[in-house]
Amino acid sequence: MDFQELKDKIYYSDGSLRDIYILQTNMEDNKKWVDFVNEHYIVKWFNGLTQSDETKIDFEVVQGYLKRDHDLGSSASVFLDKIQINNHFFIETEIENDISPKEINSLQDHERVIGYMISLSKALDKQIILTPENEQGTILIKVTNDNVELKGLS
Repeated sequence: MDFQELKDKIYYSDGSLRDIYILQTNMEDNKKWVDFVNEHYIVKWFNGLTQSDETKIDFEVVQGYLKRDHDLGSSASVFLDKIQINNHFFIETEIENDISPKEINSLQDHERVIGYMISLSKALDKQIILTPENEQGTILIKVTNDNVELKGLS
């Protein structure tokens, strides 16, 4: 696989982010995501209730926000080595992670992102897609368990 082609067609730098989406989720899927990243990655989580940064996500706080029991939002950063993935817990029915294409600078970085997507797909038993920012219909990468499809690459 040619990294320059990946950079040109998937991780191009145009000032926007890439989104990693898990669609049609529910509260149980959100809990699985939280448990998965807490167990497997370095996490920096802003707890809206305590207004402090923590190293593990407290799902009870996230659940309260998603259920609208409180309006003190939380955000989490998950680190794949030096690659930072951000999650803002917008809604229960969709998990959206943001990633900056500027942080993908080698084939190894790409493989870290794909590894995250594969592991997440298996943990949640869901399809995971990577798209340009806010473009769910423009799928650049689709992962279902071990099946990885890279769109538009030769």
